[in-house]
Amino acid sequence: MVSLRLKKDFHLRLLAWLFVILAGTMAITPVSALSEEDLDRFAQNNILFYDPSATDCTVAVGSYDGEASSGLTATQAGFVDQYHDIAANLSVQYGIPWETVMAQGILESAAGTSRFATERNNFFGIGAFDSNPDNAFRYDTPTDGWRGYYQNIAKTATYRNHGVFQGDAITDPYVYLAAIKAAGYATDPAYIEKNSKLIAAVENRAQEKGWMSSAQLAVAYPEMIANAAKYAAGKDVDVDTSGIVTSCVAGGGNGDINQTAIDLAWKKDEAGYRDKEPNDSYRAALKAVGLTEYGNAQVKRGSSCDAFATTVYRYSGVDPDFYCCKTSQQLEWLKNNDDYIHISPNTTDTSVLAPGDIMILAGHIKLYVEIDGVGYEAQASHDEYSGRLSKGVSLTDTIGRGTYQIFRHK
Repeated sequence: MVSLRLKKDFHLRLLAWLFVILAGTMAITPVSALSEEDLDRFAQNNILFYDPSATDCTVAVGSYDGEASSGLTATQAGFVDQYHDIAANLSVQYGIPWETVMAQGILESAAGTSRFATERNNFFGIGAFDSNPDNAFRYDTPTDGWRGYYQNIAKTATYRNHGVFQGDAITDPYVYLAAIKAAGYATDPAYIEKNSKLIAAVENRAQEKGWMSSAQLAVAYPEMIANAAKYAAGKDVDVDTSGIVTSCVAGGGNGDINQTAIDLAWKKDEAGYRDKEPNDSYRAALKAVGLTEYGNAQVKRGSSCDAFATTVYRYSGVDPDFYCCKTSQQLEWLKNNDDYIHISPNTTDTSVLAPGDIMILAGHIKLYVEIDGVGYEAQASHDEYSGRLSKGVSLTDTIGRGTYQIFRHK
């Protein structure tokens, strides 16, 4: 893995060694659990502004179709689609071209499939030194991991001293790449060549999806240039993100639970349900949200109800931090989460359902969706079916576990 070279900044090096000492005694403690004072350089706990009422995806449009394109493999395209909104919003906040950061993420995390990416939400090797790569930091959420990259660049003097946050480096992904490489970002002599090819592919993907380039973002959001100027001067920036629409943040980018669930589930055809394995879109989404194809103890081949519901909510972008796994734990999480409304618990009246609603009890979870006004259940089950659409909806569990409770994202 390509690592950041921070040797020129004595204070950051001292901080890293302090973290090594702490990690030795608290190996499973996430970085963000430590004090913000100690980890000011990464500020993991700054969460992107989220406006659930917004419907115009100003920064991004479209959703991942599971197909390779624009010089990207299917996995790489899924990674770009999932994290575009996070990267673009952070680019406005920090004055860094998102296209370069996306290309770096593809290269350094194998498009989100590396161990550090899946286990630590660390897509850029932050905290990893050539002499001690396993020192890579842990982040609570993917958003925290992406922000860690931007904060590292903003807080490290050597990058500012090599032209980052100045001139074309703010909006031109290739100029920015050259600037951080000159500052000692990576040891690989072919780093610029590798990333330049990926940047070109990311730019093609952006054109296909109708996304704004960094140059266009700087015009639409003048604060991008102003923020860069402050970072160039070595100042912290208190960013007001309320003007940036991020309702499509992460996931397939469409902000639509109903459509995402339909896209990730098999539809019944003349041959019946092809349901033992995830379809191609679901397989890519599992990897994109960190629940790999083979997954953890609760995610066999993606064929589990908890993993399916989690993937839909994360991949749609509606809730990138949806809890996984085990339905009993998900039920308690939903009950105690202010972002969800508890709709008519323990009712059997399906007329209260709206597309995207969660139906859950301790033992199973499924989603209510509609196609042309007709209700379906979108769900999965261990070793039986993965991502299945079933016409007809029931709120009474078929094997006698009780009545499903209904939750709706606000």
